[in-house]
Amino acid sequence: MSDETMIDGGQGASDQTEAPTTEDTGNWMDSIPEDLRGDTSLADIKDVAGLAKGYVHAQKMIGADKVVLPAPDASQEDMDAFYNKLGRPEKADGYEVPTENMPAEVPVNGELVGKFFEEAHRIGLNKQQAAAIIRWQTTLQQEQMGVYEQQNTEAMQTAEATMRKEFGNAYDEKISMAQGAVMRFGGDELVKMLNDTGLGNSPEIIRAFSNIAKAISNDEVIGGGGRQTFMSSPSEAKSTIANKRRDPDFMAAYQDAMHIGHKDAVEEMGRLFENAYPVEE
Repeated sequence: MSDETMIDGGQGASDQTEAPTTEDTGNWMDSIPEDLRGDTSLADIKDVAGLAKGYVHAQKMIGADKVVLPAPDASQEDMDAFYNKLGRPEKADGYEVPTENMPAEVPVNGELVGKFFEEAHRIGLNKQQAAAIIRWQTTLQQEQMGVYEQQNTEAMQTAEATMRKEFGNAYDEKISMAQGAVMRFGGDELVKMLNDTGLGNSPEIIRAFSNIAKAISNDEVIGGGGRQTFMSSPSEAKSTIANKRRDPDFMAAYQDAMHIGHKDAVEEMGRLFENAYPVEE
Protein backbone atom coordinates (compact mmCIF):
# COMPACT_ATOMS: atom_id res chain seq x y z
CA MET A 1 0.00 0.00 0.00
CA SER A 2 2.84 2.28 0.76
CA ASP A 3 4.33 1.73 -2.73
CA GLU A 4 1.06 2.61 -4.42
CA THR A 5 0.80 5.66 -2.27
CA MET A 6 4.22 6.84 -3.33
CA ILE A 7 3.44 6.16 -7.02
CA ASP A 8 0.11 8.01 -6.85
CA GLY A 9 1.74 10.95 -5.10
CA GLY A 10 4.36 11.27 -7.82
CA GLN A 11 1.81 11.28 -10.59
CA GLY A 12 -0.20 13.99 -8.76
CA ALA A 13 2.82 16.21 -8.60
CA SER A 14 3.53 15.84 -12.33
CA ASP A 15 -0.05 16.86 -13.22
CA GLN A 16 0.32 20.39 -11.54
CA THR A 17 0.73 23.37 -13.96
CA GLU A 18 3.14 26.28 -13.37
CA ALA A 19 1.70 29.82 -12.63
CA PRO A 20 2.02 32.29 -15.53
CA THR A 21 4.68 35.00 -15.23
CA THR A 22 4.12 38.78 -15.77
CA GLU A 23 7.54 39.38 -17.24
CA ASP A 24 7.24 41.22 -20.57
CA THR A 25 10.08 40.14 -22.77
CA GLY A 26 8.81 41.78 -25.99
CA ASN A 27 8.62 45.38 -27.27
CA TRP A 28 5.37 46.98 -26.14
CA MET A 29 5.12 48.97 -29.39
CA ASP A 30 4.67 45.70 -31.30
CA SER A 31 1.13 45.62 -29.95
CA ILE A 32 0.04 49.00 -31.42
CA PRO A 33 -0.71 49.83 -35.07
CA GLU A 34 2.38 50.31 -37.18
CA ASP A 35 1.40 53.84 -38.26
CA LEU A 36 1.55 55.00 -34.59
CA ARG A 37 4.92 53.51 -33.71
CA GLY A 38 6.92 56.35 -35.24
CA ASP A 39 5.01 59.18 -33.56
CA THR A 40 7.49 61.42 -31.70
CA SER A 41 5.16 61.74 -28.71
CA LEU A 42 5.85 58.07 -27.92
CA ALA A 43 9.64 58.29 -28.22
CA ASP A 44 10.32 58.65 -24.47
CA ILE A 45 7.81 56.03 -23.33
CA LYS A 46 9.67 52.86 -22.35
CA ASP A 47 6.84 50.51 -21.44
CA VAL A 48 3.08 50.11 -21.04
CA ALA A 49 3.22 51.55 -17.51
CA GLY A 50 4.73 54.78 -18.84
CA LEU A 51 2.07 54.94 -21.54
CA ALA A 52 -0.65 54.58 -18.87
CA LYS A 53 0.83 57.33 -16.74
CA GLY A 54 0.97 59.69 -19.69
CA TYR A 55 -2.61 58.94 -20.56
CA VAL A 56 -3.82 59.62 -17.00
CA HIS A 57 -1.92 62.92 -16.90
CA ALA A 58 -3.42 63.97 -20.23
CA GLN A 59 -6.92 63.20 -18.98
CA LYS A 60 -6.36 65.42 -15.94
CA MET A 61 -5.27 68.28 -18.18
CA ILE A 62 -8.45 68.16 -20.25
CA GLY A 63 -10.58 71.14 -19.35
CA ALA A 64 -7.77 73.03 -17.60
CA ASP A 65 -7.21 76.67 -18.49
CA LYS A 66 -4.15 76.50 -20.74
CA VAL A 67 -2.09 79.22 -22.40
CA VAL A 68 -0.36 78.54 -25.69
CA LEU A 69 2.96 80.34 -26.21
CA PRO A 70 2.93 82.56 -29.29
CA ALA A 71 5.19 81.66 -32.17
CA PRO A 72 8.38 83.73 -32.66
CA ASP A 73 6.75 85.46 -35.64
CA ALA A 74 3.38 86.01 -33.91
CA SER A 75 1.45 89.12 -34.84
CA GLN A 76 0.82 91.96 -32.41
CA GLU A 77 -2.79 90.85 -32.22
CA ASP A 78 -1.70 87.38 -31.13
CA MET A 79 0.70 88.83 -28.61
CA ASP A 80 -2.01 91.08 -27.17
CA ALA A 81 -4.31 88.09 -26.78
CA PHE A 82 -1.51 86.20 -25.04
CA TYR A 83 -0.76 89.07 -22.64
CA ASN A 84 -4.44 89.51 -21.82
CA LYS A 85 -4.70 85.78 -21.11
CA LEU A 86 -1.87 86.17 -18.57
CA GLY A 87 -3.74 88.91 -16.73
CA ARG A 88 -2.81 92.13 -18.49
CA PRO A 89 -5.63 94.68 -18.29
CA GLU A 90 -7.27 95.76 -21.53
CA LYS A 91 -5.87 99.29 -21.17
CA ALA A 92 -3.07 100.97 -19.24
CA ASP A 93 -5.55 102.67 -16.89
CA GLY A 94 -6.60 99.22 -15.72
CA TYR A 95 -3.52 98.94 -13.51
CA GLU A 96 -3.73 99.96 -9.85
CA VAL A 97 -1.22 101.37 -7.39
CA PRO A 98 -0.79 98.87 -4.55
CA THR A 99 -1.91 99.89 -1.06
CA GLU A 100 -0.49 97.07 1.07
CA ASN A 101 3.13 97.05 2.26
CA MET A 102 3.75 100.47 0.75
CA PRO A 103 6.13 102.91 2.57
CA ALA A 104 3.98 105.71 3.97
CA GLU A 105 6.91 108.16 3.89
CA VAL A 106 7.31 108.00 0.12
CA PRO A 107 4.72 109.91 -1.94
CA VAL A 108 3.61 108.33 -5.21
CA ASN A 109 4.22 110.49 -8.26
CA GLY A 110 1.03 110.16 -10.28
CA GLU A 111 2.59 111.37 -13.53
CA LEU A 112 5.50 108.92 -13.38
CA VAL A 113 3.21 106.07 -12.35
CA GLY A 114 0.99 106.81 -15.35
CA LYS A 115 3.96 106.61 -17.71
CA PHE A 116 5.08 103.37 -16.07
CA PHE A 117 1.63 101.84 -16.54
CA GLU A 118 1.76 102.68 -20.25
CA GLU A 119 5.09 100.90 -20.59
CA ALA A 120 3.91 98.01 -18.43
CA HIS A 121 0.92 97.54 -20.74
CA ARG A 122 3.13 97.67 -23.82
CA ILE A 123 5.43 94.90 -22.60
CA GLY A 124 2.55 92.78 -21.32
CA LEU A 125 2.82 92.93 -17.53
CA ASN A 126 -0.16 91.73 -15.57
CA LYS A 127 -1.60 93.65 -12.62
CA GLN A 128 0.32 91.73 -9.99
CA GLN A 129 3.65 92.24 -11.76
CA ALA A 130 3.11 95.98 -12.21
CA ALA A 131 2.09 96.39 -8.57
CA ALA A 132 5.15 94.44 -7.40
CA ILE A 133 7.49 96.71 -9.36
CA ILE A 134 5.90 99.87 -7.91
CA ARG A 135 6.15 98.43 -4.39
CA TRP A 136 9.81 97.53 -4.96
CA GLN A 137 10.60 100.97 -6.36
CA THR A 138 9.00 102.88 -3.48
CA THR A 139 10.69 100.63 -0.93
CA LEU A 140 14.05 101.25 -2.61
CA GLN A 141 13.37 104.99 -2.59
CA GLN A 142 12.59 104.83 1.13
CA GLU A 143 15.91 103.10 1.78
CA GLN A 144 17.74 105.72 -0.28
CA MET A 145 16.05 108.52 1.67
CA GLY A 146 17.26 106.93 4.90
CA VAL A 147 20.80 106.74 3.59
CA TYR A 148 20.67 110.39 2.44
CA GLU A 149 19.37 111.56 5.82
CA GLN A 150 22.13 109.66 7.59
CA GLN A 151 24.77 111.13 5.29
CA ASN A 152 23.31 114.62 5.75
CA THR A 153 23.39 114.26 9.54
CA GLU A 154 26.99 113.09 9.47
CA ALA A 155 27.96 115.95 7.14
CA MET A 156 26.31 118.48 9.45
CA GLN A 157 28.13 117.08 12.48
CA THR A 158 31.44 117.16 10.64
CA ALA A 159 30.86 120.72 9.42
CA GLU A 160 29.94 121.91 12.90
CA ALA A 161 33.06 120.36 14.40
CA THR A 162 35.20 121.96 11.68
CA MET A 163 33.66 125.42 12.03
CA ARG A 164 33.73 125.35 15.84
CA LYS A 165 37.44 124.64 15.68
CA GLU A 166 37.97 127.37 13.07
CA PHE A 167 35.69 130.05 14.57
CA GLY A 168 36.40 129.27 18.21
CA ASN A 169 34.48 131.58 20.56
CA ALA A 170 33.08 133.45 17.56
CA TYR A 171 31.23 130.36 16.29
CA ASP A 172 27.69 131.33 17.28
CA GLU A 173 28.09 134.90 16.07
CA LYS A 174 29.63 133.94 12.73
CA ILE A 175 27.03 131.25 12.03
CA SER A 176 24.30 133.77 12.75
CA MET A 177 25.96 136.27 10.45
CA ALA A 178 26.26 133.69 7.68
CA GLN A 179 22.60 132.72 8.01
CA GLY A 180 21.60 136.37 7.87
CA ALA A 181 23.63 136.93 4.71
CA VAL A 182 22.03 133.92 3.02
CA MET A 183 18.54 135.22 3.79
CA ARG A 184 19.39 138.76 2.74
CA PHE A 185 20.89 137.90 -0.63
CA GLY A 186 19.13 134.65 -1.48
CA GLY A 187 15.98 134.42 0.57
CA ASP A 188 13.95 131.29 1.17
CA GLU A 189 14.78 129.85 -2.26
CA LEU A 190 18.52 129.86 -1.57
CA VAL A 191 17.96 128.44 1.91
CA LYS A 192 15.89 125.60 0.41
CA MET A 193 18.52 124.90 -2.23
CA LEU A 194 21.31 124.77 0.36
CA ASN A 195 19.26 122.42 2.54
CA ASP A 196 18.13 120.14 -0.31
CA THR A 197 21.61 119.75 -1.75
CA GLY A 198 23.42 119.59 1.58
CA LEU A 199 25.60 122.57 0.60
CA GLY A 200 24.41 124.37 3.70
CA ASN A 201 26.73 122.06 5.65
CA SER A 202 29.75 122.93 3.53
CA PRO A 203 32.45 124.74 5.54
CA GLU A 204 33.37 126.68 2.38
CA ILE A 205 29.81 128.01 2.03
CA ILE A 206 29.55 128.85 5.72
CA ARG A 207 32.91 130.60 5.67
CA ALA A 208 32.04 132.55 2.51
CA PHE A 209 28.70 133.89 3.77
CA SER A 210 30.25 134.73 7.15
CA ASN A 211 32.86 136.84 5.39
CA ILE A 212 30.20 138.42 3.21
CA ALA A 213 28.20 139.37 6.29
CA LYS A 214 31.26 140.90 7.92
CA ALA A 215 32.16 142.84 4.77
CA ILE A 216 28.72 144.35 4.22
CA SER A 217 28.33 145.19 7.91
CA ASN A 218 31.44 147.38 7.69
CA ASP A 219 30.40 148.94 4.39
CA GLU A 220 29.30 152.57 4.74
CA VAL A 221 26.48 152.18 2.21
CA ILE A 222 25.32 148.54 2.43
CA GLY A 223 25.92 147.97 6.11
CA GLY A 224 24.60 151.26 7.34
CA GLY A 225 27.88 152.95 8.10
CA GLY A 226 30.53 152.68 10.77
CA ARG A 227 32.81 149.78 11.48
CA GLN A 228 31.33 147.22 13.83
CA THR A 229 33.17 145.09 16.33
CA PHE A 230 32.82 141.33 15.91
CA MET A 231 34.23 138.40 17.76
CA SER A 232 37.23 137.01 15.94
CA SER A 233 38.02 133.49 14.94
CA PRO A 234 41.34 132.10 16.24
CA SER A 235 43.10 132.80 12.96
CA GLU A 236 41.67 136.32 12.76
CA ALA A 237 42.58 137.01 16.37
CA LYS A 238 46.13 135.77 15.91
CA SER A 239 46.52 137.97 12.85
CA THR A 240 45.19 140.98 14.76
CA ILE A 241 47.53 140.31 17.67
CA ALA A 242 50.47 140.26 15.28
CA ASN A 243 49.37 143.61 13.80
CA LYS A 244 48.91 145.14 17.26
CA ARG A 245 52.41 144.11 18.23
CA ARG A 246 53.76 145.91 15.18
CA ASP A 247 51.81 149.05 16.11
CA PRO A 248 54.12 151.23 18.26
CA ASP A 249 51.29 153.45 19.55
CA PHE A 250 49.24 150.45 20.70
CA MET A 251 52.24 148.74 22.29
CA ALA A 252 53.16 151.94 24.09
CA ALA A 253 49.69 152.06 25.67
CA TYR A 254 49.69 148.31 26.31
CA GLN A 255 53.07 148.21 28.05
CA ASP A 256 52.91 151.51 29.99
CA ALA A 257 50.68 151.16 33.03
CA MET A 258 50.57 154.96 33.36
CA HIS A 259 49.41 155.48 29.76
CA ILE A 260 45.91 156.87 29.41
CA GLY A 261 44.98 154.09 26.99
CA HIS A 262 46.61 151.27 28.96
CA LYS A 263 43.37 149.81 30.37
CA ASP A 264 41.64 149.68 26.97
CA ALA A 265 44.71 148.18 25.30
CA VAL A 266 44.99 145.46 27.94
CA GLU A 267 41.27 144.61 27.67
CA GLU A 268 41.44 144.48 23.87
CA MET A 269 44.51 142.27 23.89
CA GLY A 270 42.82 140.04 26.47
CA ARG A 271 39.78 139.56 24.23
CA LEU A 272 42.03 138.82 21.26
CA PHE A 273 43.92 136.14 23.21
CA GLU A 274 40.66 134.55 24.36
CA ASN A 275 39.55 134.31 20.75
CA ALA A 276 42.97 133.25 19.47
CA TYR A 277 43.34 130.44 22.01
CA PRO A 278 39.83 129.33 22.99
CA VAL A 279 39.43 126.72 25.69
CA GLU A 280 38.15 123.54 24.09
CA GLU A 281 35.06 122.12 25.80
